[in-house]
Amino acid sequence: MRKAGKYLAAMLAVVMCMGLAACGKDFDAAGYTKSVLDANYHGEYADYAKFRNLSKEKAKAEIEDGMDTQVESAFEGQSVSDEAKAKYKAAVLEIMKLSKYEVKEAKKQKDDSFVVTVEIEPVNAFSIANDAMEEISEKYQKDGKDLKDTNVIIDVLAEALNKGAKENTYGEKVSLDIHVTQDGDNAYGIEALEVTNLESAMFPGM
Repeated sequence: MRKAGKYLAAMLAVVMCMGLAACGKDFDAAGYTKSVLDANYHGEYADYAKFRNLSKEKAKAEIEDGMDTQVESAFEGQSVSDEAKAKYKAAVLEIMKLSKYEVKEAKKQKDDSFVVTVEIEPVNAFSIANDAMEEISEKYQKDGKDLKDTNVIIDVLAEALNKGAKENTYGEKVSLDIHVTQDGDNAYGIEALEVTNLESAMFPGM
């Protein structure tokens, strides 16, 4: 099931949407970082909307559109039904909601960037899902399902992900330093590499 593993990783690889926040004299880098995590992982958009100077509805649409783009990217060139994509997305979101984190202090740097410390409890659901895929695949094969059919692969993935969410455990807490920097227009945002590192720590096994 290498194909299934590819899809499992592709969904989460860059799923976080990180709209830039307007700078201010007393920019709250820790609050901004928490708002990005809350919006992407827990579906809480109010603070993110304030930092982005958007309505709550537009902030929600920005996050959801970003996630939909990732789903489309994961299955680009494949014949996948909209129903299957929705099932896949829903299963991944259930795992993302399991995320546990605490945003600590933000330290301003000489270049006006910030280093924000985030304490994370790693979610093991993706590792559990990966371990379950072979067994679930064998069950589908015995039931006469064609494992070369991408839509069947999605069913395998969704079942594995749901199992991972149901049986999830948490790893030992780890702390990461997240860099929040200014772009050319002096708007603040989280660097892309920081997101990759954060999600690797938050969701080992993805």
